[in-house]
Amino acid sequence: MHGPRATQVARTLGALVPLGWTPSVVCLDPRRGGPNWPGGVDVALPDGVEAVRVASPEEWTIVRAVWRLLPALRDRPDSKWVWIDRAAAAAEQRAAAARFEGLVTFAQPWSDHLAGLRVHRTTKLPWVAHFSDPWVDSPYLQASRSQRRAAERMEADVIHEADAIVFVTSETADLVMKKYPDAFRSKVTVVPHGFDSTVAVPSGERRPGPMRMVYTGRFYDGVRTPDSLLRAIAMLNAEQPLANTLDVTFVGSHVMEFARDAASLGLDRFVHFRDRVSVEDARAIAADADVLLVIDAPTRGPSPFLPSKLVDYLPLRKPIFGITPVDGASASLLTHLGCSVAAPGDVAGIQAAVASFVGQWRDGTLGVAPQFDRVAGEYDIRRTSALFSDILTQACGARVS
Repeated sequence: MHGPRATQVARTLGALVPLGWTPSVVCLDPRRGGPNWPGGVDVALPDGVEAVRVASPEEWTIVRAVWRLLPALRDRPDSKWVWIDRAAAAAEQRAAAARFEGLVTFAQPWSDHLAGLRVHRTTKLPWVAHFSDPWVDSPYLQASRSQRRAAERMEADVIHEADAIVFVTSETADLVMKKYPDAFRSKVTVVPHGFDSTVAVPSGERRPGPMRMVYTGRFYDGVRTPDSLLRAIAMLNAEQPLANTLDVTFVGSHVMEFARDAASLGLDRFVHFRDRVSVEDARAIAADADVLLVIDAPTRGPSPFLPSKLVDYLPLRKPIFGITPVDGASASLLTHLGCSVAAPGDVAGIQAAVASFVGQWRDGTLGVAPQFDRVAGEYDIRRTSALFSDILTQACGARVS
């Protein structure tokens, strides 16, 4: 409903409308004031996109109470599985009432693919499964052995039966598809995340104050954290006091739990943490930054992840510092943009990068590289959605005017 993935899906569907598509979307009908209604604000879909809203037992008090007592019942493969029957039934009813060219499912949650698998089998509609991130190969998958085996079977069913499969990076496609026969690779296309170039970027003179670094996103304890950055800033602060020179803000889900770490390092005067805010507020906070941050989890091989927040940063035309595996999707984009990269565990490298940003800010040379705008333009939602439209047309056999 409110996360980066929801924003990307809605943005893509909205950009398909001018290309001749008329999407109908089976989505959550949130309980007013419930767990998926933060801030008391509904989420509107773009013009031309029909919403088929379906309530979910996930929001029932009794279901959530059972999950607290028996957490093993919750993730099958995720907490949205209790929505599959209702979502699939709603999609089948809508498909019986109108002529559709095809079916698309977007994960996460992975349960969306399982609902789509059921609808595909019932309606025989051509099916495009958009994975975005890896499923069973993700370092974020926290599962028991039996849960992992079940997820492997679920993923295999989707890969086998979908007519087309979409990932946002070639690294993800390589990681996921290496488990499957080579013939299935012909179903795979890479379409990156896209930013909405029609949204006005805040302009005007820079607000006075210290150099501002901003991270918008979430953290995963023990997997993706700001620990290395906080240690690096503490080391730099010991060499040259940074109060009144540097201001660092983390905004998003599960960032508040790291405030104590910053305080223990003596950084609480200029390192701040804010809980999740609206998409609009997060964009405004990022637009006020001098340097934007991307923080990824360490990986054993090439990192498959291209966070949508990295793409959302692009129209703001700010220097971006990526704390990400130097071999991976994020690092590749940042390098092409002319931005700085350091590995998640490279505290010394992170310290040197922050010191460099501070130095550039002090002497007035902080800015983006000459190639930044050209590279960023490849991620305009109009371009990425045109690629996705081509996939739909090929998979569905549709002729779109």
